[in-house]
Amino acid sequence: MHVLRAPQADIDLDVGTLRIWEAVDDNGDPVLVLKDAGSTVVIEFADEVAWDSAIRAAERLGDAALMYAATLRAAMAKAKVQKIS
Repeated sequence: MHVLRAPQADIDLDVGTLRIWEAVDDNGDPVLVLKDAGSTVVIEFADEVAWDSAIRAAERLGDAALMYAATLRAAMAKAKVQKIS
């Protein structure tokens, strides 16, 4: 997989099988769990990071997921048009 202007991935998640949970870890801290058919990723808050920085990063993650969904939606619409033509 080649991604422009982004670091090389360590883990690839298949959005087609992706499930997402808000959960708590063993210390009672909130985490976000992402799981597809083959991998599980836990996004957690590191105590060394300021709360506002972690909150902004989580907001950026949500914004990026919405933009990705819009990109997928546009690609699906384009594929449907090409299939009809």
